[in-house]
Amino acid sequence: MKLFANIHLYLYALLLFVLVTTPVSAIYNFEGIPFETAAQGEVRGEVLTFGTYGLTAPPVECTFTLPSKPVWARVYTGVWGGTERYTGWEELSVNNGVPVRRDLFGKDDRHPETHVSGYGVYWVAHDCTDQLRGGKNTVTLATSRGQPESRIDGRVYCIFVVAVVEDAKKPLTRYWIAEGNENLHSEGWSGTNPTCHDTCEIVFEKAGAAEAAAADLTVVLLASTKGQPDYVLFNGEDLGIPVTDLSLYPEGARDIGNERIGDATGGAGQEARYVDVETFDVGRLLKETNHVVFERGRDLDGDGEISTTGSKPEGEDYIHPVSAILTVQRSGVSPAPDFSVDTPVATGAYAGEEATIQATVRNYGVRPDGKIGATFSVDGSVVKTVEVEPARSGVQQVETGVILAEGRHTITVRVDAGGDSDPTDNEASMQLTVGTVPDLSVAIGAPVRGGLATAPTQQAPAPLFALVAGLALAALLAKRPPGGKTAVLLLAGMVIVAACPLAAAAGYLDYTIPVTIKNGGGSDVGAFDLTIYLDGEKAAVKHVDGVSAGATVTIDVPLYTTPGKHRIKAVVDEVGAIKDSNRANNAAEGEYVFP
Repeated sequence: MKLFANIHLYLYALLLFVLVTTPVSAIYNFEGIPFETAAQGEVRGEVLTFGTYGLTAPPVECTFTLPSKPVWARVYTGVWGGTERYTGWEELSVNNGVPVRRDLFGKDDRHPETHVSGYGVYWVAHDCTDQLRGGKNTVTLATSRGQPESRIDGRVYCIFVVAVVEDAKKPLTRYWIAEGNENLHSEGWSGTNPTCHDTCEIVFEKAGAAEAAAADLTVVLLASTKGQPDYVLFNGEDLGIPVTDLSLYPEGARDIGNERIGDATGGAGQEARYVDVETFDVGRLLKETNHVVFERGRDLDGDGEISTTGSKPEGEDYIHPVSAILTVQRSGVSPAPDFSVDTPVATGAYAGEEATIQATVRNYGVRPDGKIGATFSVDGSVVKTVEVEPARSGVQQVETGVILAEGRHTITVRVDAGGDSDPTDNEASMQLTVGTVPDLSVAIGAPVRGGLATAPTQQAPAPLFALVAGLALAALLAKRPPGGKTAVLLLAGMVIVAACPLAAAAGYLDYTIPVTIKNGGGSDVGAFDLTIYLDGEKAAVKHVDGVSAGATVTIDVPLYTTPGKHRIKAVVDEVGAIKDSNRANNAAEGEYVFP
């Protein structure tokens, strides 16, 4: 038969497939964008949410009705990029206004309100306070899907609208609206991700629990999968109800992100592909400081892993928490502003040079009519006072420049507002050492294997194809021994086939890389990132809060890869945000044995 006459050609193709499916252990870092509070405060009224849900091709439209013009509103759009390497755009139109285009740059995106993580999962924020109105509103989203200049997938997970509206008939409501794009993930479908990210958290403070009449938490999850458990906790307690179908789930599991809107506390819910939005009554759990934790799964069988496969998975492969909204209805209190100041941050604080002192000011109460004052002090002496309009979002930055002498200083920022209901937290301070320009250096320690000594291995599909190819080669050689170039190619193929199972059988294991960072300069260093490369590919980015002058810190970086030799590179402040007297020692690189 002609098929067998040309069998060597098919075998060559099969061998090529075997080669390209051999697993690799390094990928782009996609751990996620941490949650931050985008808006907070108090309103005599309510926080309303609306949406159109379920992964679908654009254009997508969301129509909703507001009782009055919002005092603050954002429209969030979830877009699937297909991969973090692809770029494209989205266009948002509100109430038939001029479409506003936002470029989507994937792993190179720098827009402060475009949250992209993982394999190109986008959560894009749009301030639409001025565009929305009382009555009917329509939001329309288009993307570059299908456009000749764009490779992005461009399908839309959802349009999600959050609006804070006043209503004199409603109770006084304190609220927090947090946004981010955490990529909670396992080792991945192929089992070769160099990192795992199992949990994330957002904290909501000053809830006024003593005066609370009711409290609700709303969460939004993207890339969720029905049948893979995941969890949301509020102050340490699981939210939602346990699953009842024990033929699909382990006993005691919950599946908050099961692609059905509004079913986590009972009821049928609404089907929504790869999206979930749930609201929970958290009144009985409310405290003054509240912790919301997302978990991608749990090790319910005690084998040291969160399984994502089999008849009863224990967790999600990937799930993206992107929004968390806490509302607290308060009784017996009068509306008033309630400002606080986060710990100040100093940048560029070197002897004889102008430093920037910045602080985040938060308003937990109602927005005052007049301006607020922000006072900056150094060692007890006022250096500047500024007046600013209170932000509609209730969250704003204040800053000033100051030249500091060499030595140790106390930096203080205070905010003053008329009628503040709790002035005890209107001031915050930091200690700062100022001297010569910092000198960051980095050193890599020996990899440490984590988990069980007999951790199970994961194999790529290559060994199966290698076996098939090997049997086919053996049959061909038995039938008609080849000669010349064909024999050489087939014999080389047999060597490759034989080697593939050995390479794949090594499996992927958990490791920790200790990375030591030293500041050899005379000034404290603020926040920066530590970037880790594994075999030439970016594998992880760890945020470092800062390093004091002359101090050393060690960061443990988890990696997931195969035993054997790997090349590791660690870079501090890769983007050059920190002034450094010697950038030559900002990176360390070498080959390390992973036991």
